[in-house]
Amino acid sequence: MSAVFQQQTTVSLFGETKYKYPTELSFTSPLLMTAIFVLLPSLLMLNLLDSTTYSRLYQILWGNWISPFILWFFAASAIYLLLKKRKLKQEMHTSQLMISQIIPAILENSENGISSVELFKRLKEGLIQMIPTANRWNILLSRCRLFLGHERLNIDEEAEFFEREYMRASYALPRFMIWAIPILGFIGTVWGISNGIAGFSNAMTSVDSVSQVSSTLKDNLPIVTSSLAAAFDTTFLALLLSIPLMLMMTWFEKTEENYIIILDEVWLYDLKPKLSARISHEQNRQMSIGGEQQSSNEELKLLAAQVGALQKTMQDLYETVFASSLKEQ
Repeated sequence: MSAVFQQQTTVSLFGETKYKYPTELSFTSPLLMTAIFVLLPSLLMLNLLDSTTYSRLYQILWGNWISPFILWFFAASAIYLLLKKRKLKQEMHTSQLMISQIIPAILENSENGISSVELFKRLKEGLIQMIPTANRWNILLSRCRLFLGHERLNIDEEAEFFEREYMRASYALPRFMIWAIPILGFIGTVWGISNGIAGFSNAMTSVDSVSQVSSTLKDNLPIVTSSLAAAFDTTFLALLLSIPLMLMMTWFEKTEENYIIILDEVWLYDLKPKLSARISHEQNRQMSIGGEQQSSNEELKLLAAQVGALQKTMQDLYETVFASSLKEQ
């Protein structure tokens, strides 16, 4: 398969060369939405209402300025994970239809020796006809696109590695939030303790005589204990919310990883052999030759690197021996 044919195939099959993982989402939308519906109302409640007149639960949720940000991060992460779970469900449904209905029907109605370009075109049209809103970056469809549109037979095996890397990277922001929420709680705790101690210290320095110590303690002790309570409330809230968030993320990530593992097995032992048997023998031969040439090129590059390293070692050894002989003379 020539480079020109490969370039034409890439353009006709891909449309775009930049890959997008099918269940990847932007974190901006959940962050903005929860900022409007969670963060702003929480800050308004904190500034307009006196938390000391309400229940203990209200004081934990809106009793200090750190808690609204903890609620905001939790809500944004939870919504992001739920939206990602929804996309994963759609992705799994699309792949299931392709495996059970679309690909078998296309292969049954395709003649032997069909070109890879035409076969992928029929697969894509069959998917759009059955699911008009299907994601064109479906993992299985991308596997077919790579396998049928590239001269290397093992290109899809390399794609498996990148798919797992994309999958792990798509959980990077929720994983960061799971750590950021407890950190916010500890920041609130330190702030509350520091605030309480500073207030108590200011009150004690204003005492002029020993007789005023008792009354000063009586007046300022509730303020100190209130600050300490608010301080530990932030840590309690942060730890309480980070646990279900971590469980949710672990469950969804494990589900997505299991989906990719099952897809690998189906692709390797079922779909790939059927697609290879259907496309033309000449194209299979060219793809095999292209793969062998690529492997040979990689071996030659490795051999050249080893020879270069050996030459450098020999040169260093020669310089060392020459320098030693000069010293002896």
